[in-house]
Amino acid sequence: MTSELIAIIGSVCSLLAGSFAFAWKKLIKPAIKFLDDQEELKKSIQTIKNEVVTNGGSSIKDAVNRLDKTCKSIEINQKVLDQRSKATLHYHEQALFEVDAKGRIHWFNEKFCDLTKENGDVTEGFDWVSIVEEDKREEFLKEFSSCLDMCRKIDIETTSVYDQQIHFMGHPYRISENRHEGFLIHLYKEN
Repeated sequence: MTSELIAIIGSVCSLLAGSFAFAWKKLIKPAIKFLDDQEELKKSIQTIKNEVVTNGGSSIKDAVNRLDKTCKSIEINQKVLDQRSKATLHYHEQALFEVDAKGRIHWFNEKFCDLTKENGDVTEGFDWVSIVEEDKREEFLKEFSSCLDMCRKIDIETTSVYDQQIHFMGHPYRISENRHEGFLIHLYKEN
């Protein structure tokens, strides 16, 4: 081989190596990265698809719509049950009233009105407390507040403003061990 031929082959090899390095760096390596990225993108899309479609095969939107219908149905049934129980208790033979979590009256039955009519209107807020004799009211409110705070049954005997022995017996509407949404209280005169 002649030195010219070796120089030409060397130049061609250098040119080929340089071209290959250029092609590798500028074309092949980015193409491989693009394909890897595309595979990663496919995996990400599959993950999103798995999260969006519920186990039953329907979409999350379908599940949310079903849940919305179920919640509305529960709400309607709860309103009916609440009204049914209020209607039943309204004509009950015992004087009953409900207070909210803070002790304000928000419902009462006909017998409660009959029992308290001599006291005027005791059907708003804390007005019902005016049934209790003024000298006994502070002690009554202390015990009543304790029952509200501790979410425990109310069982308080006291004296009315007409010097009659009255008894408050109430049960909390417990949400949890330490939380309630009010009380149903039975009020009656002692014999």
